[in-house]
Amino acid sequence: MRLNLSDEAITAELLAEGLRRTGTARITVNGSSMHPTLQTGWGVHLEPSDGTDLRPGDIAVFRTEHNLTVHRLVWIETGPEGPILVFRGDYNRLRERVPPAAVVARVVAIEIPGRMRGMDKVVSLEGDALTFFYRGAWFVHRALRPILPRQTTPDRPPGLLGRAVRAIFAGAERALSFLLPQKR
Repeated sequence: MRLNLSDEAITAELLAEGLRRTGTARITVNGSSMHPTLQTGWGVHLEPSDGTDLRPGDIAVFRTEHNLTVHRLVWIETGPEGPILVFRGDYNRLRERVPPAAVVARVVAIEIPGRMRGMDKVVSLEGDALTFFYRGAWFVHRALRPILPRQTTPDRPPGLLGRAVRAIFAGAERALSFLLPQKR
């Protein structure tokens, strides 16, 4: 979900500064990449985050070239310059790799518009099927990391076992996305 606040980089800086000063913010989302978790016109309540405090499964706002994007953290890669956060929309397969410094905020609640004016519903963002899947996969990966073979270089394609694991992971993501609650 892209937040089309402005094409100016200052907009993201103003949001980050407002979060630092007040500790909270509310913005409206636009797009379908996080459907059904978030839908166009819904509000999201934010708390400040520097990216280092996120865990897989958390939904966060991060800076891209011209927008702010709201996606779910699915993995944390370790690179030579430090951690790289891998985000993905619940409804799309595109993964975005960003440094922790690009993260502006964590989504803590969703505001769903009511059918009548003033009947909005605020729902705390609790763990759903995808949150538990990503956290569980991350936990298993960290536990097995000492016995797993090391990845040689990032530009080299994975072997047969690596491709199989990635296919199973992608299939589980798709299957679990059908279990996401319809909040409306």
